[in-house]
Amino acid sequence: MNTVRRMRALLHKELIQLLKNPKTRWTLFVPPIIQLVVLGYAATMYLKEVRFAVLDHCRSEASRQLIAKFSGNRIFRRQSPLRSEKEMAERISNRDLKLALVIPEDFERALAGRAAPEVQVIVDGRNSSSAGLAIGYAQSILDAFNRDRVPSSTAIQIRSRAWYNPNFEATYFMLPALLAVISLLDILMLATMSLAKEREEGTFDQLLLTPFSSGEILAGKALSTMFVGLCQLTTGVLVIRFWYQIPFMSSYFLLYGLFFSFLFSSIGIGLLNSVLSKNLQQGMLTVFTVSIPFATLSGMATPIESMPDFLQTVTLINPIRHGVTALQRIFLEGAGFTDIWETFVILWVIGVFMFTAAYLLFEHQRKN
Repeated sequence: MNTVRRMRALLHKELIQLLKNPKTRWTLFVPPIIQLVVLGYAATMYLKEVRFAVLDHCRSEASRQLIAKFSGNRIFRRQSPLRSEKEMAERISNRDLKLALVIPEDFERALAGRAAPEVQVIVDGRNSSSAGLAIGYAQSILDAFNRDRVPSSTAIQIRSRAWYNPNFEATYFMLPALLAVISLLDILMLATMSLAKEREEGTFDQLLLTPFSSGEILAGKALSTMFVGLCQLTTGVLVIRFWYQIPFMSSYFLLYGLFFSFLFSSIGIGLLNSVLSKNLQQGMLTVFTVSIPFATLSGMATPIESMPDFLQTVTLINPIRHGVTALQRIFLEGAGFTDIWETFVILWVIGVFMFTAAYLLFEHQRKN
């Protein structure tokens, strides 16, 4: 009984010590709730909508009925019709379309002649999981069309093709995305530690007394983190290229330009967190709180188009989303600067905003 009483007293003491601080209570209970709400909406492996267009070479009553079958499905969202294969390639490359349905010229004639017509379904294979789902949905619609219209002997056949990833290799899609996710999380921790660790070790006041300006101090912290980040990313690229044998068809100059822009925005977020954190523990808790939503809202595991509209808007301020998309386009498409210049602009806007906020807050702290 004495042991039980002692343990109860110890438990009571530990709980009071743990929960007496309002900030600690907030850290323990609010972030998990926020993460659960966000992840509950974002973490879905279903496609909410599949933007598709039709290249109809037949232009017959039968082809119109097939198109209507797709258009009437709640998942498929029909876009303006395609006029040529060149236009189809451009719109899939620009992510305007997830799927293209190509109906051959002899489609109706084959049906009338009791032959088995073949339609082509072309998907954007850069996300192998969502591409597989889209083909599965298309197959189910064609199966329903077959049951409703034609005898089993003349059932319409589907010929699927995935652009940029014809064999649906998951590593082709996942590894460039993982490179961006892992890099950002490491950089967030390093940048957060830069000033928060100075406070933890009691050297922050000495740093403020140095002749360096606030901008110079932040630049020094940023440059050292940038160097580490570039080394990490270089190692990651070597592993992707030579261990996993994933082809690279773009420019390494463009790749490192993207790396620099991506790290610039990531370091800005980390430095702002470091300036705001009173100690290292608080800074690391903040990194942990935001890291899971950042990764989930990157589009790496869950297609962004399957998320609710408000979360799709939130992803626009997530540097991982832009890094993942650009890296996949560089590796899978061989994209050039004209294809991803918007990503550079967005990353630099995020970085400039975060660095400016960190500088102004740090300058305010020095004056007070």
